[in-house]
Amino acid sequence: MSNSYIKKLHVKGFRCFNELDVEFNKGFNFIVGKNGCGKTSLLRAIILSYSGSSQEDSRYEESFETWIDILQNDEVDRIGVVPNRQYCNIKNLYRSNPDINTLIQPPSDGVRNTYYRFDINKVNFCPMVLGAFRRIEYKAIEGMRREINLNDSRQEYIGNAAHNLNGGILPNVKQWMINRYFQIDKDWAIIEKQNWEWLIFNLSKLGPSNVDFEFVSIERELEPKFKVNDRICYLEELSSGFQSVLSIVLSIFEWIERTNTGDDMIVKNAKGTVIIDELDVHLHPEWQLTLKSSLQTIFPNIQFIVTTHSPHMIATASEGEIIILDRIDSDVINVTNNNRNYSGWNTDQILEDVMGVKSLSNKVYEVLISEGMKNIEEKNISRLKEIIQNLEEVAHPSDTIISVFKIKLAELQLED
Repeated sequence: MSNSYIKKLHVKGFRCFNELDVEFNKGFNFIVGKNGCGKTSLLRAIILSYSGSSQEDSRYEESFETWIDILQNDEVDRIGVVPNRQYCNIKNLYRSNPDINTLIQPPSDGVRNTYYRFDINKVNFCPMVLGAFRRIEYKAIEGMRREINLNDSRQEYIGNAAHNLNGGILPNVKQWMINRYFQIDKDWAIIEKQNWEWLIFNLSKLGPSNVDFEFVSIERELEPKFKVNDRICYLEELSSGFQSVLSIVLSIFEWIERTNTGDDMIVKNAKGTVIIDELDVHLHPEWQLTLKSSLQTIFPNIQFIVTTHSPHMIATASEGEIIILDRIDSDVINVTNNNRNYSGWNTDQILEDVMGVKSLSNKVYEVLISEGMKNIEEKNISRLKEIIQNLEEVAHPSDTIISVFKIKLAELQLED
């Protein structure tokens, strides 16, 4: 595909959005914010702009419209849907999609071309969508399977986008591995072999730093085998974390190969957009700190638009990669595209300031610190001793606040 990336989303009167405009960069985009701010709804709006797949679990207001701007070859094209107000009067539809016969293409506003979403083939645009369910259930593979043609593959990814976001469909990555493993020695499989070697070369980068992870083989029983710290594991035996990461990586490999032709099929050169809900699901915090870097290494030209609840992932974001959704009141969502780097922030600071978690002040540690400061001011030596003892039970051994409190206690005792 020749498309570069989604440049902008506009949505109005859809789900929790009264009106929303968001700009994206061509690399990583982390959608973050408080619970209920509309992170997954934002992904749904993107999908609704280009896919006709059903979204009956969404509400459409009278003002409904949505489109995305796509930067292609240094020009911007727009695809989406807008009701024809002359023939369509949407009034709070729920569990029912607007009549497609009353929808038209969005306004141009100076972009090169505008398209109604059912004209998506003219846009040459086919993102991949993954929901939060990424558990690989056991499935016996009978043998190699014929792969469907390019146009049908693209229509499948487009048509199933909303269903995929709900976790209804997970690509059959096991079948893809078996097909590729037994194809790469064929003379015609030049690009497939190149991609397979790129995958095997990068597998070791997918696990935590203290875990050795590698592919072993696929033998007569057609079960992929891996090695995890010298232990042989079948695909379905891998931990939930490895299954989640492999689901993402192998699904992207398959998507690139199925929706492109020629050199555009080469994974390390491929372009396009990958949309993932809850990127951090099933992952240990160390994995959350390394996954973004791993994905960028394997897919250096792919745009990622992902939601996350992980302060660890937010800490890995570079400048301009965080998009904060902040609900101001019941009708308005404010969007902050900021250039801040959060690598120096601790977990509590990110949870409070970025994700809107306000319950941290009720933690035992925070309460003890507050009481300690109060008793230092009041010169209450006996209570300060109790607080220091309680802090030593709940705080990290190297916590400097305990040392500070002990110094203050010694000063109060000298004054007494």
